[in-house]
Amino acid sequence: MDSRRPPHHENGFTLLEVLAALVLASLILVSLNLAMTAIGKGVDRTRSSLGRQEVVAGVIDVFGRDVARIAKIRRPGSDRFTGYVFEGRADSLIYPLREESGLASPGLYLVRLSIRDEGGETQLVRERAPLGLGARNEGIQQWLDPVVLLSGPYSIAFAYRAQRSGARDWSDNWVASQTMPEQIRLTIADAGSGGLVVPGFVQPLRVDAALDCVVNPTPPCGAVPAAEATQ
Repeated sequence: MDSRRPPHHENGFTLLEVLAALVLASLILVSLNLAMTAIGKGVDRTRSSLGRQEVVAGVIDVFGRDVARIAKIRRPGSDRFTGYVFEGRADSLIYPLREESGLASPGLYLVRLSIRDEGGETQLVRERAPLGLGARNEGIQQWLDPVVLLSGPYSIAFAYRAQRSGARDWSDNWVASQTMPEQIRLTIADAGSGGLVVPGFVQPLRVDAALDCVVNPTPPCGAVPAAEATQ
C-alpha cells in the first residue's frame, strides 16, 4: 500500500496582494497623520484666538470703565464758555477723569489713549497727567504712567457721535467743542484680513455729570495745583 498522503492545496496571499495591502495601510497611516496634524493646528489656532480675545476683552474693559467716568469740565481760561476739555480723533482720545480714591494718587487727571506704530506693530497706550487748575490740553508738557494696553498686528480706531445733538453718524474727529460726544466706539480689527477681532464696542458717556473747575481750587474738583501739572 502507498502510505503517501495526497497533496493538499494550500491557500495564501500572492506578492501582489501583500504589496497592495501595504500600500493601503500606508495611505491610512498618512491620512491619520494629516488629520491629527490638522486637528493640532486647529487647536493651536483656537487657543491663540481665545488668548487674543481675552487680551482684547481686558482692553475693552479698561476703555469702557474710563469712558463711563469721563468728567464734563468746562475749558478754563475765559469768563465765557469756550467748550469742554475733550479731544477726540481716530488715533487718539484725551479726556478728564477723576481717578478713584483707592489708587495711589487720587485726583483729577487728563488721560490720553493713543494708537502708535512701534516696530511694525500697533500699540494702544494709556497715559495720564495731573489736570492742574487753569491748565489746557496743550499745557501738558509730559504724559506720565504709560501703559501698553494692546500690542500686535491690529487696526485700531476711535469714533464718536451725539445722536441727541444731531450728530447721528459716526465721526472719526470730534471737533464740536461746544458739546460732548454721547458715545465713543472702539474698533479693533486684524491688520492682515481686516476682519473684526471682536464686535465694535460702544460706550456711552455720563455727560450729565458736570464739574466746573475753571477757577475753583477747592473740592469737589479734586484737582492738583497747577504747578504740579507740568512737572
